Amino acid sequence: MRMWMVNPKILCRQHLLGEHSEIHKHRHNFVKKHSIAKRIEMGQIEPASMELRHDQLVIEMLNRGYNHKSPYDMPDISYLDEKQRSFKVDSNVALQDLLSRCEECNKRYKEIIE
Repeated sequence: MRMWMVNPKILCRQHLLGEHSEIHKHRHNFVKKHSIAKRIEMGQIEPASMELRHDQLVIEMLNRGYNHKSPYDMPDISYLDEKQRSFKVDSNVALQDLLSRCEECNKRYKEIIE
């Protein structure tokens, strides 16, 4: 699971819907109070931003005419230590990784910055 934390307009369909889906799937880890230390260590998720990011992705999904019927109910993350709760993904690193992996996201990015 990875939160790209880049402008959702950049994301191709696969990455947009994939990130949305993974946010919902990852909620289970918070509810069950599973460790997320590895995800934090890898710089992949922002626990405190899950609901906001979900909503940003949904806006883009709706703008593209996709259906959305899965609201996100932010779970209690108070069991996480402050460093984990407040961790921020480096969006510049994530963007470079995304653009190197996905031709379609790269194309969308170039269209947006022009």
